[in-house]
Amino acid sequence: MTDLFDRQAELEREMQGLGARRFWDEVSKAREDKRESATVYGQQLAQATVIPLATAIEAFLEKDKKSRNKTVAGRFLSSIDPKVIAYITVKVVLDCITLRRTLQKTAVAIASGIEDEARFTLFEGTNKALWGKLTRDLDSRVKNEAHKRRVLIHSMNKAAQKQGELEWREWSQTNKYHIGVKCLDLLIAATEMVQIVTLEQGKRTSSTVVEATEKTLRWIEQKNNRCELLSPVFLPTIIPPKPWCNPYQGGYHTKAIRPMRLVKTRNQNYLEELFHRVDEMPVVYQSVNAIQATPWKINEAVLVVMQQIWDEGLNVGSVPSREDIPLPPKPHDIAENKGARTAWKREASKVHTANIKLRSKRLQMAKILYMAEKFKDESALYFPHQLDFRGRLYAVPSFLNPQGCDMAKALLTFAHGKRLGTSAGLRWLKIHAANCFGEDKCSLDDRVKWADDHTARIVSVSKDPLSDQWWTEADKPWQFLAACFELHSVILNPEYVSHLPVSVDGTCNGLQNFSAMLRDAVGGAAVNLVPASKPEDIYQRVAEVAKRRVEADAKGEGETAAMASAWLAFGFDRKAAKRPVMTLPYGATLYSARQYVKDYIDERLEGGAVAPWGEDHFDAAIYLSRHIWESIGEVVIAARATMDWLQRVASIAASEGLPVNWKTPVGFQVLQSYYDMKGREVETKLGGKIRVRVVHLLQEETDQIDRRRQASGISPNFVHSMDAAALMLSVRRAMNCGITNFGMVHDSYGTLAADMEQMAVCLREAFVELYQTDVLAEFRSNIMAGLLEANQQKIPPLPPKGDLDLEQVKSSVYFFA
Repeated sequence: MTDLFDRQAELEREMQGLGARRFWDEVSKAREDKRESATVYGQQLAQATVIPLATAIEAFLEKDKKSRNKTVAGRFLSSIDPKVIAYITVKVVLDCITLRRTLQKTAVAIASGIEDEARFTLFEGTNKALWGKLTRDLDSRVKNEAHKRRVLIHSMNKAAQKQGELEWREWSQTNKYHIGVKCLDLLIAATEMVQIVTLEQGKRTSSTVVEATEKTLRWIEQKNNRCELLSPVFLPTIIPPKPWCNPYQGGYHTKAIRPMRLVKTRNQNYLEELFHRVDEMPVVYQSVNAIQATPWKINEAVLVVMQQIWDEGLNVGSVPSREDIPLPPKPHDIAENKGARTAWKREASKVHTANIKLRSKRLQMAKILYMAEKFKDESALYFPHQLDFRGRLYAVPSFLNPQGCDMAKALLTFAHGKRLGTSAGLRWLKIHAANCFGEDKCSLDDRVKWADDHTARIVSVSKDPLSDQWWTEADKPWQFLAACFELHSVILNPEYVSHLPVSVDGTCNGLQNFSAMLRDAVGGAAVNLVPASKPEDIYQRVAEVAKRRVEADAKGEGETAAMASAWLAFGFDRKAAKRPVMTLPYGATLYSARQYVKDYIDERLEGGAVAPWGEDHFDAAIYLSRHIWESIGEVVIAARATMDWLQRVASIAASEGLPVNWKTPVGFQVLQSYYDMKGREVETKLGGKIRVRVVHLLQEETDQIDRRRQASGISPNFVHSMDAAALMLSVRRAMNCGITNFGMVHDSYGTLAADMEQMAVCLREAFVELYQTDVLAEFRSNIMAGLLEANQQKIPPLPPKGDLDLEQVKSSVYFFA
């Protein structure tokens, strides 16, 4: 265990400056050995980015040092090694362009990474005597560099524990912005690794983003996904994360990285309040610690297939294409024909936006593969977790984690498995396979039958996934491939120990929660809160109501009848209603529903459908979205009423300048406090040889509550806090039943197939337990207590409750399926 802890300490130091030092050691050694282009740490990228950037930073700092007017970046960076600054900048930028971050967020992220290094440098500086003694002693008797690093880290951590936390004055957002933009500017001028692009998002809105250049993409395509620069800032751990015991202590083990908080917030008063309420929320701490203590390992069978497809550049299994989408050909008269020019620019903008997404996906896959390769030989790895201000759990490491995309989830299995035992375990494995393929609208028995009927094909895929690519037709192709491997193993050996996570999802979980709050029998039936012979499909229900409305319009006359007839000719199904319904509990509006319908039309046209209303389908989207929106109100009446009520209450509280706070049934204290944003002009310079003055609008919070955001945010935040509480209660009940493997994603609960039957019982009992409390009444009382008497009178009464019997959830097979 000591050796594992030492390796974990080294991993945590690697997340910051040590990774840079090791990188540069490798560069130097490569030069000495005359093998600069062949090291495992990706010297091709080093030559193209990190090395020239370090040179550029060094030149900038030297020039700034001699200048009378010191720059913000120069003042803060002058005491930090330019090589370390360069390494951190490249690593953070690779993360940000993968996540499609804006210029402001990318700049601040770069500076935050450098600030961590500065903090560590200060730590070293305050222990010069100890540092010198240790390094001299180790240099004289230890040749192994890795061991030297481990001893140094261990000694520094011991010293930090004796001295307590070092004081560190955090860099302001404005200073971070200046520092980050300067690093980006130097990176662009020295390497052409990224470019700054402004994207039009509407007639009056745009966003400035950082995107990869062709040069960077070519490097990724040349099988350099094993480069350490692709490592995200936070890594999994190889020993169980430190259990959270209060908001300040937990997660990673050493002080080599920035201090982490249980709840992701900058509000220190809020954290202090949570610190004094630890005893009120045992379920919160028990559940988050159980989830992050779940041991995982890499699914090597999936990794082999994924790596081969990526290395060979095959367009298989949702792997992003290596080629950008070509721009549309320019009209021959583009210079003279304004209409043709405008149309071409519109289409070219769509292609450009699609290519940015495509490039992000390539980088994401490269990072996922890097992480899988890095940890594939570990017997166990773990994912530290944090909460957001609503209590929702999130894995800290990016890209490869149990909450990631289809590829990321497929690459992970539980480290500790179980034999499937009774037929229930095998049954759940088959249901999981059917769900991953997309056969999730039928009964559970039919899903099992589907898996049985396709056994031969499942075995064929497992034997040779590249020859039999049937698995790529699945909704979740990589998770389905993992299920094929697992089912084949069970067929070959009935005593096989299964490690695969199988999961069950709620039916439009936000609406499940709203329906339960108000005991809405109609809405509850639509989202499977009551028993049924097969799963209810709320999206289909809404689509059917909308279709009846359209058919009624078609019987009339005029433009409305013509549009209705056009839609009936074009046709629409549950997919047209899915996103408007799914996002309703999370703040969707008629305006957003219109955009979703427009996206639906675009997808249909890309699939070969012909629009009867011509090229401009804006009016068509407005027409159908209105009917879908009104149809939702007919199917889920109580949810709309609850959302309107919550918004009204939050708006009244905001009128007094008050945030909104409430306690969830697990004791977690939620604080919703959106403040007005003030745009402040910040002048920077970007552009390499041609220095261009650029004025950016830096968004900063004021101390004034934003009434609009408080009202629009309350509905999604309240329902998210409830689904977070339901998850925590489910984990506690499962722990009490002996379940120890948890793959939890908000409204999708995963565990071993052998444990899913018990997990299904636990999550239903937890949901019923959650709403034994009248959460809306408690919310109202809590808000009333903080308001002036005049405003207390303005708080509307609670929406009326229905007659739904929540106990029925316990016997509803399709509540989570």
